[in-house]
Amino acid sequence: MRPLLSWRALAVVLALIIGGLLLWPRKTPAGSAPLPLCEKPWGTYQQLLQEARRQKDSVFRADARSPIPAEARGSFAGLRYFPPDSQWRLRGRYEPLPNALAPVVGALWLNLPTLPTCQSPARLLVYGEKNGQLYIAFWDSTAVQGLTYEGGRYVPIELRSDSACIDFNRAYFPYCAYNPAYICLPYPPENRFCLSIPAGERW
Repeated sequence: MRPLLSWRALAVVLALIIGGLLLWPRKTPAGSAPLPLCEKPWGTYQQLLQEARRQKDSVFRADARSPIPAEARGSFAGLRYFPPDSQWRLRGRYEPLPNALAPVVGALWLNLPTLPTCQSPARLLVYGEKNGQLYIAFWDSTAVQGLTYEGGRYVPIELRSDSACIDFNRAYFPYCAYNPAYICLPYPPENRFCLSIPAGERW
């Protein structure tokens, strides 16, 4: 009786099956997604950061959902930022707080520079959005100097297991800073710094 497949044909089929299994896309486990900005070399990181800022300016200038009032968009010249500084790209330990009251979803344990007159908070409360994005609402003394929004700023964090990266170069103003029609979540008192964080968006 003649075999359905020759040995050579069988080997080809097996090779295709094995190759398909190896190349089949795998779902990335939750919490282990790469940290694209925090792990980039500094030169590459700065290029990506500048490009993201240019894109944000374009959206704020033209998008109908822009927080910039419609009558001011024609003269909008772009947002201003502190120069990128690698010392404000930090790592910490993330702790989920499943029983916390919304919008708090966790805490970030972080070592930050301190001043002789004050200690930085070591534990920051983390807010969470419905899309899974985590961020920290904070206030620092650049607001007293008139350099940043007096209501505080937001900064995203990225997770890998219980390790987290917080990059203050990506700190941004909430929409209510540009337009009183928006209502923004206030920063928790625990996230108030007495030191300056000259990174991210500024007036």
